[in-house]
Amino acid sequence: MSAILANHGLNFRSGWLEVPFSRWDLLAPAWTARRKLLEDRGEKALYELDAFTQAATDFLTLQGLVRLDPSVWKQYRESEYDRLALVTGSVYPSPDEAHALIHALTRAMEQVQSAARSQQALDTGAFLSILQTALGASPAFRTNAVNGVALNLAPAEVEFALGALLGEIQTQLSAGASPIAVAAWAHHALSRIRPFADGNARAAFLLTNYILWRGGLPGMLLRPSQRLPYYKSLKAADEANLLPWGTLLLQSIQEAVLYALSWTPAHILPREEGLQTFNQRFADWRKLHDRERSQRIMNNRYTVFDYVEEILRTLAAELDQKLKVEEGRGTRALVAKAYPDSPYYYQFTSDIVEYARQHGYYFNRGLPRGWFKLKFSLSANKKYQLVFTLHHAGHEDATLVMGAFLHFLEPVKYQKRRIRRRRSPQRKEKSLYLFAPLPFYAPPIAFSIENDVANIRPLLKEHIDALLTQAITRIANEIY
Repeated sequence: MSAILANHGLNFRSGWLEVPFSRWDLLAPAWTARRKLLEDRGEKALYELDAFTQAATDFLTLQGLVRLDPSVWKQYRESEYDRLALVTGSVYPSPDEAHALIHALTRAMEQVQSAARSQQALDTGAFLSILQTALGASPAFRTNAVNGVALNLAPAEVEFALGALLGEIQTQLSAGASPIAVAAWAHHALSRIRPFADGNARAAFLLTNYILWRGGLPGMLLRPSQRLPYYKSLKAADEANLLPWGTLLLQSIQEAVLYALSWTPAHILPREEGLQTFNQRFADWRKLHDRERSQRIMNNRYTVFDYVEEILRTLAAELDQKLKVEEGRGTRALVAKAYPDSPYYYQFTSDIVEYARQHGYYFNRGLPRGWFKLKFSLSANKKYQLVFTLHHAGHEDATLVMGAFLHFLEPVKYQKRRIRRRRSPQRKEKSLYLFAPLPFYAPPIAFSIENDVANIRPLLKEHIDALLTQAITRIANEIY
């Protein structure tokens, strides 16, 4: 163990191993299967170019160094990242500068992956060479505090500390430590050392991906929308609260898997080549979907639905006690559901489409899905519902995603009166409501149902608990 890292509290200590990274095990089969499929199809290199460019663009955007209009990004990708595609829309700082920054970081990621694949240990010289590619200039060690902030390490110590960090990474990986734990620690440690006058965040990003790729993981994909959680979680780690940063890193790895599952080539094939590809993939698809496997996935899917129903009914019963319901008044928490075989499974399709778009993955409509609702009825005209959806993500059949959204149920009184005029006045009519979305932060959780799903239940319970807590706060704020 390096003395300089230990003296400043930057050593790889037991706290990093205690962060619950086991969630990755629930998603790993999806990544393994997708990677093999891309290799078998000969598309892995094309996928990696897109994945690296997307990750580089998103991270530079998160930093505030680059900004592309979504329509410009689409044209940029379809042009195979031709600089000229950037001149057609809104680009910051300029088409030439944005292209140079993205291209440089993408090339650096390719170099990092090459080192990771060969299990090459990064020393200071090799890392500086990669960082020079990313920055487009030779990286310079800082000679004073960054932005005037007093750091743990004096400028004279930073080069030695960087070397010690790179050496400790190799030691821990060789000893069999979790690559995710090592990556989380190394990213945070480098952000504390801040060895360079410029490019420290990009250096931490590249180093994290190197460690993850050495462990066979898909790397990290941090979306621009995660800017605030990124800086807040690193600040929390400065204060010895490691969980927020560990959780965000896991989420970034999940984002990378969902990107891989959702990825398709941007270019259109000539007709004859397209027909050949269609026939080959159709044959592969029929071969993959044997009866035994399909039955196992179906059983696991229904087991997950059963877990969610059990969790929600337990929570609803607890809420009914704590909400102090009186006869005929007060608030009730009720559970409604639609399993994949329900005639109402499609009810929230448009919400799922928008949710998947916002979170950057492909919603697979061709596979079974369903939903659960936890309904809060404050009065006849003041009702809310917290909706949990279970649906498939990506171009494969064994990855489920749980999404969630919060609605205010707005009574549609005019339609209700019109229906009653048409029917017998003795017949009881069902009230009609519009589902009005409310602000609600609910990132997806994804997991594979290829194998046994027993370990998924604690993940679902933790996620549902967190979202329910947020929903209760939102609803409470609406009471006046």
